[in-house]
Amino acid sequence: MPFTKDELIKMINLDEPDYPEIVSKLTQDDIPILVELTTANNPAIATKAISCLGLMKSAKALQGLESAAKHPDPVRRIAAANSLRNMTTVQGSTQVLEKLLDDTDIGVRKFALKTVEAGNVSALREKVRAISLKEANPTLKSLSENVLQRLR
Repeated sequence: MPFTKDELIKMINLDEPDYPEIVSKLTQDDIPILVELTTANNPAIATKAISCLGLMKSAKALQGLESAAKHPDPVRRIAAANSLRNMTTVQGSTQVLEKLLDDTDIGVRKFALKTVEAGNVSALREKVRAISLKEANPTLKSLSENVLQRLR
């Protein structure tokens, strides 16, 4: 039986949630409520729900991350980009990550690049190469160059 919304909030709304421990108690049936929590008014609850989705490693959870990646709040998009590092083997994750690499927010692009590196997402090598050539921000340009060198 899935957890209730209140139970999930109580589990994740801690200063330092133990995400692997929390996710070990969840099932695919809990994903819809986690997805709902990604739109919570409280950004702390929303980003913690996004982190849990990233550890669920399923197509259903990826749909929730895809929604978070489109949220108007860049903090939620950053959380989605970061959470995708746990989902790089899930079909469709590369497309979500590619869109985040084009985000208007520099923080989102930074975390998307870090996820490409952490997951060794070589399918995005040409995208990273293009970023390294056109990026105006020197920090992101340098990061993209480093990521490009590390991609196998």
